[in-house]
Amino acid sequence: MRKLALLSDIHGNLEALTAVVAQARAVGADAFACLGDVVGYGADPVACCDLLRSLAPVAVILGNHDAYAADDRDLDNFNSMAQVATLWTRRQLDQERRTWLAALPLQAAPAPDVELVHASPSEPAAWNYVRFTGEGARAMLDQKARLCFYGHTHVPMAFRRVGDAIEQLPGGDYDLASGDAWLVNVGSVGQPRDGDWRAAWTLLDIAGQRITLHRAEYDLQACQAKILAAGLPPRLAERLQVGR
Repeated sequence: MRKLALLSDIHGNLEALTAVVAQARAVGADAFACLGDVVGYGADPVACCDLLRSLAPVAVILGNHDAYAADDRDLDNFNSMAQVATLWTRRQLDQERRTWLAALPLQAAPAPDVELVHASPSEPAAWNYVRFTGEGARAMLDQKARLCFYGHTHVPMAFRRVGDAIEQLPGGDYDLASGDAWLVNVGSVGQPRDGDWRAAWTLLDIAGQRITLHRAEYDLQACQAKILAAGLPPRLAERLQVGR
C-alpha cells in the first residue's frame, strides 16, 4: 500500500461514491479506507455499502449514522430530518448489512503512524465535533499516531503541530514532513458542507509523505431525483446543490 484513498461521510450518495472511486483509481490510489457514515441521508444505502465492500478496503470506521441505522436505538440525538432519513435507511438495509455496520470499529490503524477515526480520537464513541483550533488541539492530545484522519463535520481541514504550536489549515495539498503531527479532516464524499457541491476525499501518499484533497464532480441531478422519489425530505436533495 503506497497511496491510500481516504473517504468519509458517503451518506448513501452512490453517484458521488462512484465518481470518487473512479477518480481515486485514476490518480494512482492502490487502497481505500472509509472513515464512517456510509449511510444516512441519501437514497442508496444498500448500493453504497456493497460498492464500498467490493473495494476490499483496508479499514471501515463506524460513523454515528451507521451506528443508528444498524440497530433500533432511540433517535433523540438526531434532528427531525436525520430521524426521518435514519428510519427510512433502516427499512432499506437487510439484517446482514445492518450486522456488518454494527460490527465496524471506532478506530483503526491501517499503516504505521496512521490512525483513522470518524469524529475525534478523543472519546470516539461520543461523536464530538472537531472544527476549530481549540477543539483540534484537544483532540491531538489523544491521537495515538503521528497522522490522524477523521470526518464527521463534512468540512475538509487540517491541524498541524510543530513543536508546541498548533496551526489550523484549510483542506489542500500538504507535505507531511512540515509538521511533527497532523490531524486531518478528509472531507465528505456524499454531502459536503464547505460550500462546494463536489464530492471531497483525500489521498495519502504514504511513500511520499503527502496529503492531497481532491474534488470529484458527479451526477448531482440523478442523486437529487432519487432522494425525492424515495420520499425523503426535499431539503436533503436541495442542500447537495449548495454544499451545505
